[in-house]
Amino acid sequence: MTTRKKRRSVINKEKVELDIDITSLLDILVILLVFLLKSYNPSDLKLDVTGNLEIPESVSKKLGNSAVTIQVTRNKVVYIDNKEIGRITNSKSTIVFLEKKLKDLMKINEKETQQLKARNVASGDIKTLEKRLQTKRQVNIVMDQELSYSLMQQVMHTSAVAGFSKFKFIVQGNK
Repeated sequence: MTTRKKRRSVINKEKVELDIDITSLLDILVILLVFLLKSYNPSDLKLDVTGNLEIPESVSKKLGNSAVTIQVTRNKVVYIDNKEIGRITNSKSTIVFLEKKLKDLMKINEKETQQLKARNVASGDIKTLEKRLQTKRQVNIVMDQELSYSLMQQVMHTSAVAGFSKFKFIVQGNK
């Protein structure tokens, strides 16, 4: 064979196509995509409604975030973070048992805040710390739609007296 023919045979041998099966790789990617979509939640608020609580409806699209949650049922039973703390029986401006529990929670929040501030906070963590401090003074209020406005005022007033000055009302959104 001449050198020219040898070169052509080498070139022809190099043009062999390889088949790669990527089916299993695509399966894995689809599973990961489904997992990520199922676990995505735009709000960090997770709420378990207690008892026979009918939540009012709203058209607002703003999402709540994780904070202390006060729930008041139709029977005026009060829950904080799904733990029953008492029943509203009087019509005073503040609800004593709710104020006491909220003040206890505020002391815990202030202690955690002091510990966070005492650490050496990197510049990237300052925004996270500020957001955390804002939610420490926030309370999510969930009330039965049949309860009176004056009762809602009592709950809000009691929360403000205890140091929780920001309120979010949790309602049912449009489906």
